[in-house]
Parts: sequence; C-alpha cells; structure tokens
Amino acid sequence: MSASFKPVSTNGERYEAIVPDTLDLAERAGLAINGLGGTLDPKSDYDVYFAVTYRAQPPYMYHLAFDPTNTAKFAESFPFMRVMSGSNQHVDTENALMSSLVSRLSPDDGLYYNICKPERPWHSAGHVGYGNVREDYANVAGVGRMLRAMIAWRERDGDPAWDDRIRAMVRGLERIAVHSEGYAYFPDGGFAEAFSHPRSGWLHTDEPSDKAEGEENLVVAYHGHQLLGLAWWYQLSGDERVLDFARKLANFIMLPRFWGADDVYTLPMAQERGHYNMHVHARMIGLRGLLQLAIATDDQRMKDFVRSSYEFTRTQGIPRIGWFTCAEWAEGCTLGDMIATAIKLSDAGVGDYWDDVDCIARNLLIEQQLVRPELLEKLSESGPPRHLDPRRPDGKIPSAAIYPGQCASDRVIERSLGVFAGASTPTNLRDAAVSQCCTGNATQGLYYAWEGIVRYRDGAAQVNLLLNRASQWLDIDSYLPYEGRVVIRNKKAARVSVRIPSWVNRQEIQCRVGEQGRRLEWIGNYISVDGLAPGDAVTLVFPIVEDTISTTAALDPTWRKVQTYKCSFKGNTLIDIYPRDESRVSYPIFQRDHYRHRTTPMKTATRYVYPGVLEW
Repeated sequence: MSASFKPVSTNGERYEAIVPDTLDLAERAGLAINGLGGTLDPKSDYDVYFAVTYRAQPPYMYHLAFDPTNTAKFAESFPFMRVMSGSNQHVDTENALMSSLVSRLSPDDGLYYNICKPERPWHSAGHVGYGNVREDYANVAGVGRMLRAMIAWRERDGDPAWDDRIRAMVRGLERIAVHSEGYAYFPDGGFAEAFSHPRSGWLHTDEPSDKAEGEENLVVAYHGHQLLGLAWWYQLSGDERVLDFARKLANFIMLPRFWGADDVYTLPMAQERGHYNMHVHARMIGLRGLLQLAIATDDQRMKDFVRSSYEFTRTQGIPRIGWFTCAEWAEGCTLGDMIATAIKLSDAGVGDYWDDVDCIARNLLIEQQLVRPELLEKLSESGPPRHLDPRRPDGKIPSAAIYPGQCASDRVIERSLGVFAGASTPTNLRDAAVSQCCTGNATQGLYYAWEGIVRYRDGAAQVNLLLNRASQWLDIDSYLPYEGRVVIRNKKAARVSVRIPSWVNRQEIQCRVGEQGRRLEWIGNYISVDGLAPGDAVTLVFPIVEDTISTTAALDPTWRKVQTYKCSFKGNTLIDIYPRDESRVSYPIFQRDHYRHRTTPMKTATRYVYPGVLEW
C-alpha cells in the first residue's frame, strides 16, 4: 500500500498579544510535541520507547513488544497538538512516523501489523502468559488506534488518499471479527500480545466469557478503540455497512457479563447501569466507543448507559481535581478519557459536565504532564546506578531491557519533557515513571478540552470554559484563578454565549462591552451577549475567593484504606492539598502558592490560530 501523503503543515495566523500568564492549553500542546517526538526511535522504525524511568543514574527509556500499539496513539496526538500550538518541532519526525506506520498496513487485509524483524528481538517479549513468537501480528486495539490516527490525519490534511486506507482497515477488522447472533467480537487468540491476530490467522476463536481477560485485564478494553474509530468514520462517511458492524461490537461490549462486580459493588442493577470495580481507563475505552456510536445513531439507551457509568466513575476518587481511581493511584490514560466523555455527554444534551472538564484540565491533567526538569534531575540523583549494557551479568540492568538497542539513555530528560506520568496519588507522581499509553491519551485530552473552550456557528460563538484560547472567532483572556475576570475579544461573532461555572455567585457578576455595562441575559448556565461587532471586548468580572473542603478518597479498590484530604480551591483550581506524602523523593504536584496572589501576572505571547477545527 502506497505511503504517499501530504507532508505535515502548520499554516495558520500568528500574532503577538499581551495576555494573562495563566493556564494556556495551547502552550501545553507545544510542550507535548517535544515529548512525543523526542521519545520516538528512528532506529526502530520510529516506534515509541514505551517506558521512561527517571529514578536511575542515568534515566533511561526502553522498548517493549507493545510499542507499535502505542505508537499509533502518538500518531493520532500529533495532528491535534500541532493544530493547538502551531509548533514546527519534530515535523520531519512526524512525517517519518506517518510513513513508517502506513508501510505496516497489509495490502491483503488493510490491517496494521506489528512487524517481526531481527533488529527487534523484543517483538513479543514481556507479555505475561503469551509466547515470544516470531510472526507478524495485528493487535486489534492497536488497529483501532491506527484507524483513529488515520482519521485524524485525514481531518487535518484533507487528503482523500486516506479514505481508501481507512475503508480497507474497516473491512479487515470486519473480516477477522467473529460474528455471532446479534453481536461480533475479537478473541484473545493467545498469540504474542493480548487480543492479537497473527498474519496466519487466529489460533482459536473462542468467545471471551469472563470480563477479566487480556493484559489490560478487561475484555471491554480490547474492543473500545475499534468501536470508537468505526463510529467516528461512520459519522464522516455515512457508510451503512460500517454502522452495522459497529452496532454488533457495541452489543458485545454491553453484554451484562462484562459489567458489575464480584466483590464490592453487588447491587443487582450494577450490570445494566455500567458499574464496575476494575481499571477505570480500560472501562472508559469501551464507554467512549459506545457514546460515539450513540451520538451518531441517537441511541438513548446507550447514552443513558454511558452517563450512568460515567457518573459512577466520578464517585471513585476526587472529581474536583480530576483524580479518578479504583486503586491507590490514578492512571494518566484516564484523564483524556474522562474529558472526552464529559464533553461528548454535554454535547449530546445528556447533561452539563463542563465543570468536570474544567476541574480535570486545570488540575490533574496539567499536573501529570512532566514539565519540571529540576524535579526529574532530583529523581535521577536518588536512584541507583544503571549500567545499560545488557550483556553485563551483574544484574545492574533494567529487567525489561535485555536486548541490544532496546534501551536508550541519551538526554532522556530533555527529550521526554512534555510526556505524561503513568500514575499519581493526589499529591505526587511517585517516581514520575512514564507509560507512553498515558502520554497518547492525555495529550488528546488537552485537545478535547481546548477545542471545547469555544465553538462557533452561524455568527454565534459559545464559550464553554473560561480558559485562555485564540480562535478565528474570538480570543479569550482568562485571569483565573488570580482574579475573577475574563475578557473576550471579539473577531467575527454577532452573539456570544458564555457558560458560567457553578462556583460563581450569579448575583455578583458584572458584564460590560467596552466600557458600557450590560444587563445579564441568562439561557440556562450561559450568559448571552448580542449585538457585537468585530473588535468589541466583552469583560466579565465576579468574585473569586479561596475555600477549603475535606474529601475522602479510597487508596485501594475495596475502600479498606482511605485518606481524607483538605483541599483549598480558588474557583475550580486546586491551590493546596494536605496531607502530602513526603516519605521519599518524588515529583510533587499542586505546588501552587503563587495562585493565592490577587494580581494576575501578564506576558507577551505569540498566539497561533489554525484555519479550521479537527472533528473528533
């Protein structure tokens, strides 16, 4: 299959502006590009180093067999990060990555394969219960991620050549799926990596009977990416055959045996309401696929199922800071999933979850991104010496890195800045260890929140989040959390509707256009301001005070170990949390005393406006 495609472009408008020095998700996207490109390995077909370890001298990155599955996640993230930031860093690397991934598409069945090569002796090593086999295989979740990556590239580049590749992959997935009465599934074939299809065909096609199968320990996890990609493609193409296949996968994911729980959550309605007690991210993969399909087909039963499961998930942690868990730590992958689900539920009219998006984006999403090299250096200094020659017999090598070329230690901190840690407690990132699946998901969470800040249609702009944002329609300057002040600089909207967060006292909001005060016009949770002209500035001012709450979180999945935290907020921004775990050198988070100031620092920034929006 030809690997020709349009090269990456960052065309767009750039201009300087004096803006509040507060959270800007576009800046975070620029940092993410550094980590996305810096942790790809040109010597291994641009596969990602799946794991990054900082508590070692020197820090190191290493390959694992499931690198290709997660490399496809990076491929999907790149377009989103460039649209946000306009960064040109690693453009050549991204082009090479795209070429490499497209070359792995089979001309026979359209699937994306993990290619067995002598220079990758770790081809399938490291998987519990699966053999180190020497054959190409297509991990079905990885195929789903590649499907999503190609749709993202198509959305950015407008290149119709992607259509044939996408259609071929969809047909390939449909062909290798096992079709039963009313549903379809992929078996865990017992080959190389969980739920993987060897090029020679399934070793068996047994239907998964227990919810806890595969390395993710959950069958739902190995079907959700494909369903999300299929539903997304159906929305863009209108292909009814795709819709039929997607519905079959959805029917399988929603089977009662994959929901509910065996130990803690024993209510009889748990299965039909999507409750669970295992691995939040693995559940959310399936829920996102269901929701995408439910929106495409206006399936109310499916929407209700996802809403019920989402709201149940919110009870598992500290939702106001974006910390969701069924164990003692929260996984980075979950951040992107929860943001996406909250936005899609809100867009579908099932509920208003924009405060959830705001809480996650302002708090754990950006705190879990590794952007402080001085803390990573301290972690490295606290770690043991590492001799990265895998031929050494003295045991001083990473247990997961056993082959020449599997491990790298050159400028690891510099190259990886902007990736996301794999796990966090409410107060620290432990060793700041990175599993790159989390980087793929969390970077996309940056885009979902950023895109949702403002929408525009037929002369009307809708502002959903009071975060900084430059766009074709208007720019937003957010002084939060230093001051309760937001300035909207209009470019082309005749009317702007602004959602007011739940923490704001509605009786004390002041609105003006230019220097002229405006009476507040409410539509639900939104203030509507009309009669605007290009160049008008809409200013909203409201009180913002510090408040402290106590909240209890489970630090194990059975609620036998709990911790009560005192959390201080200004608006939805956490500025302090106590008690902190200071038992060892770690990467502490939420060190935010500066937010207690009441004067907003300002800066001169280059703003970038991409001439379009990527649907997702």
